[in-house]
Amino acid sequence: MRLQPIPRRMSARLAVTTALAASLTLAACGQGPAEDDTPPAEAEAAAPETPEAPADGAEVAEVTSSGPPAYAAAYPGAQPSPSDAPTTDLGGTATFTTSDSPEAVIDFYQTRARDSGLSTVSALKQGQTQAYAAVDPEGRGATLQVVAEPSEADDSQTRVSVTWTAGQ
Repeated sequence: MRLQPIPRRMSARLAVTTALAASLTLAACGQGPAEDDTPPAEAEAAAPETPEAPADGAEVAEVTSSGPPAYAAAYPGAQPSPSDAPTTDLGGTATFTTSDSPEAVIDFYQTRARDSGLSTVSALKQGQTQAYAAVDPEGRGATLQVVAEPSEADDSQTRVSVTWTAGQ
């Protein structure tokens, strides 16, 4: 059996995707309430019903059934690509192309994530391909993953994939 080398462009994409998946997996470890953290029913009933705001004033954006949260909003001027993945209240994936550079796309989503209270867990660059990932530091489940790379069909276009999950 003869082994064939992996094309360089595919190798870069595979490395970025693997690194992004590994960093998100590690970041998600231990996020979420432990069974011991659940307050007893009596204490919950006695507690006032005022929502707590994060200390820095930032809040993870609430999601509505009409679309993604603010940190995963559609990129301005982008041309959506067809997708088989349905968007739900729990999360979704959007793919699109834009004439903007991968750097501009990543900067846009990084700013949106920061403004929504998410924390960066990964920012990778390999060649012209860039990836970014952020999670909710409070462990409520909100995540954002963005990969931007030059389009294989047209180097003047950037192909982007945005995957998000909503916080609870």
